[in-house]
Amino acid sequence: MATIRSSLSTSAFRAARSTRFPLQRCIQTATSGPSFCFDIDGVLKQGQHVLPQAKAVMEILSGHNPLNKKYPFICVTNGGGSLESDRCKRLTKELGVDIGEHQIVQSHTIFRSLVPRYADKPVLVVGGVRDSCRRVAEAYGFKQAYIPADILAWKPAVWPYHKVTEEEWTYVRQADFSSISFAAVLVFHDSRDWGRDLQLVLDLVRADSGVFGTVKDPKDASQWIPEKQIPVHFSNPDLLWGNEFSVSRFGQGALQESMAAVYKKITGHELQRETGGKPSRATYDYAASLLASQIDHAQRGTEINLHPSPDKVGHVPGRVYMVGDNPASDIAGANNYGWESILVQTGVFRGARPEEAEHVPKVVAKDVLEGVKWALRREGEGEAVSQIPDVEEGFCEHGPRGDE
Repeated sequence: MATIRSSLSTSAFRAARSTRFPLQRCIQTATSGPSFCFDIDGVLKQGQHVLPQAKAVMEILSGHNPLNKKYPFICVTNGGGSLESDRCKRLTKELGVDIGEHQIVQSHTIFRSLVPRYADKPVLVVGGVRDSCRRVAEAYGFKQAYIPADILAWKPAVWPYHKVTEEEWTYVRQADFSSISFAAVLVFHDSRDWGRDLQLVLDLVRADSGVFGTVKDPKDASQWIPEKQIPVHFSNPDLLWGNEFSVSRFGQGALQESMAAVYKKITGHELQRETGGKPSRATYDYAASLLASQIDHAQRGTEINLHPSPDKVGHVPGRVYMVGDNPASDIAGANNYGWESILVQTGVFRGARPEEAEHVPKVVAKDVLEGVKWALRREGEGEAVSQIPDVEEGFCEHGPRGDE
């Protein structure tokens, strides 16, 4: 496996680009050949830091290469917590190239498909900072979205270890939850208070008719069949994720497993749940449709569909290369979907050989730049990276954390 060594900074990369292959008037979008799919945390960023190799890759794929050729790409992350439009603005600023809504899939993006089912029904939205995920849910079309802070404001005794703060009162939505029947739990993003959220979700799952403060009759077996349980939707299964710390951090999947274990211990039943995000096929279907829409737009000038139907998956011509750092989500999902998988060493995975990974990738690359170079050369597109210098190790400028 090749190893990239320090040579040029990102600013030097731009200078080399401009002198070695000045841009022509027209940059063509590739309508055949490879497409790319990138994870964000651990691939393009490490926590708040943008990797310089990521900036170099974005320049190459955006047409700043000797071929003046753009390559279709999309970012698919198990992060979230903000609207796709807001995430695109931040990524555009951080990566130095325009990132549109047709180039981003967050873990909760596929929750849009649940709107017809729950649009007018009360749902408990879990995760994220403050009420950010409620605002995302409402923008998607969920009209009765409540968050754990609302429940705590109603009855402080539901989680006596935290008192609603003055700041929290500014966004709390007050209601009498003894008369509200919840239809579902939607875990949009990583919990900021595991204890509180675990307690409230399991309160709701065990409640009679989805009403807080009630409990189904433990002696009535008919009340505990899976069909009678309030649906719980998790946006991703990630046990671990990588940031700038030397050891991977627990993700939403760890909370999900904790909830399932406690529910089993209390009730003797399995927690019924649906999980999206990578490596779920639904998320890869969504990503494939957005990539196909990009290519159709380049070929025929058709309008890009920002919200593809889950029932009609777009076809992407040529190979798609998934570049990720997490074998359990990125590599497993890509392998199962028939995409080419590239595992980088800048995030969760810190091994050296493909066989060291839980799910074996096509190749292990030191970083995203090395991975993209390998893919383009494999596709006979090596000229696009023939004059691309390696980028020094380290970080680019600080940016806000990718997830809110």
